[in-house]
Amino acid sequence: MFVHRRDVQIQWGDCDPANIVYYPRYFAMFDDSTSIMFEAAGFSKQDIVHKYGLVGIPMVDTRAKFHVASTH
Repeated sequence: MFVHRRDVQIQWGDCDPANIVYYPRYFAMFDDSTSIMFEAAGFSKQDIVHKYGLVGIPMVDTRAKFHVASTH
């Protein structure tokens, strides 16, 4: 089984003035992870959207629990 791993990279623009990741940025990271998952399976997200006539891929149930703040 092939496992594709890509670390999440925190950029300066992801952070608030306290240098902590602004929580809505995580949801953009979740969306990026969806694309990475499809690519690892051999599909591009754009191809799937066009092939099936989708407007996008909805997030039906998303949540996050923050135990420790992520910083730049």
